Amino acid sequence: MTETTDRSIEDELERARSDYLAVSRGAHLFATPADHAEAEERAWERLERALQAAETTTGS
Repeated sequence: MTETTDRSIEDELERARSDYLAVSRGAHLFATPADHAEAEERAWERLERALQAAETTTGS
C-alpha cells in the first residue's frame, strides 16, 4: 500500500478509538441506556474493523 493509504488507515484507527472512548464515557448524553448500548456497540464494531485494517496493512 502507499504511504497515503497507510496514513489514512492509521487516521481511521485513531478516530475510531477516540469515538469509542467518547461514546463509552458519554452514557449521560444518551436518552436511554439502550440508546447508549447501541451506540457503544456500533463504535466498538467500527474500532474492530479499523484494527483489522491496520493489522492487514502492517501484516501483524
